[in-house]
Amino acid sequence: MIQGFYFRFYKLTHSERLSVFLSYLARFVYFLRFLFKRIFLKKENVEMGEDQALEILQRTSPDPALRPEYSRVPFDEEYDLSVIVPVYNHIDVLKRCLDSLVNQKTQYSYELILVDDGSTDGARKLVDQYESIENVRVIHQENGGIAAARNTGIHYARGRYLMFVDCDDYVHEDIVETLMTKAEKDAADIVMCAHALVKVKNGITISRLPNVYPLPINNMLGYMPEARIMNYDGLPWGKVYRRELFEGVRFFPGYWYEDTIIHSLIFTQCKEYTYIPEIKYEYQWYEKNFSHIQGGKKQLKAVDRYWLLKAILERYDELGLEKDEKFYTMLLKHVSAYYYPTVSSLSEDIIKAMFVVGRKLLLEYKPHRKIKLPYMLKLTERAIINNNIALWKLCSVNQ
Repeated sequence: MIQGFYFRFYKLTHSERLSVFLSYLARFVYFLRFLFKRIFLKKENVEMGEDQALEILQRTSPDPALRPEYSRVPFDEEYDLSVIVPVYNHIDVLKRCLDSLVNQKTQYSYELILVDDGSTDGARKLVDQYESIENVRVIHQENGGIAAARNTGIHYARGRYLMFVDCDDYVHEDIVETLMTKAEKDAADIVMCAHALVKVKNGITISRLPNVYPLPINNMLGYMPEARIMNYDGLPWGKVYRRELFEGVRFFPGYWYEDTIIHSLIFTQCKEYTYIPEIKYEYQWYEKNFSHIQGGKKQLKAVDRYWLLKAILERYDELGLEKDEKFYTMLLKHVSAYYYPTVSSLSEDIIKAMFVVGRKLLLEYKPHRKIKLPYMLKLTERAIINNNIALWKLCSVNQ
């Protein structure tokens, strides 16, 4: 929440220090409001059983029950970096994206993997025009969605690090140099840069909001040092990743929120990371783009929040990953702050069903040792364990 305040204040003031101060002030006011609401909040238990909850969710939006393939082409590391671009249409802005990647000013070797995911608007032909460039590889496949396209790119990647770029965005000419230099210097598993949120209407930019995480906020939110990476966005783009992180990880096709794996399966593996508070990625938000359409709260497929989390936790077990501070922070956030707001406009039966199955996951995967948590997450944990759906709702929208 406090980072959301920061971004809004920065848009108005263009001052980092003032925005940080105002963010803490706003958070304090919201916290007082939260305490006031909590005083008068009546405990509300959910009596629904797990079988009934699952029946409701299956009826609302069935589990896609799809799992990715984890094979990859044997390779020698020929490049420092593999840049993976899933392409589906966007012919009007695709060239700007591809040119920004082809024309990188860098000392590092990189390949550009363009995965055409069954484009229908002429983007396929445009992609083919770049195939003659030495470090560009073009792959055409039937439409399977952005998760499947990214997985294809990972399958064929030959770089030591991976980077994802959406085909309707574009990057600065030094993004490869900046992120890879930092990755080499810090021996980092992940290096992240800041991005700008650019809103476009009828082909015209109507606003550009810098999304730069201020270090004072990141270091003072109450998280254990090991878990602070969970404070950053889990968006696939705007980062370079050591490819070993994806050795047993792929995006899950057929689900909404497929990029959840970045938080849950990639960040949780990360030992060393670096954040660079410089904007190197321009995220374009169009009226018609997928993230805008997907954001509608009344969309029943928001139930995928549970189906996907369940599948991810199964994969977590298969990989034998540690259930530590990062894992538990991720799990609590995903069954509260990321989980409830997406279904809050659906029927009360669906909300209760989501709470029931989310509670079961938390109880099943809760580490046996004590984990130090910030106040709001600790209260969220208590609400879930005590079967208090009213407190869970309140905590979920106040993190």
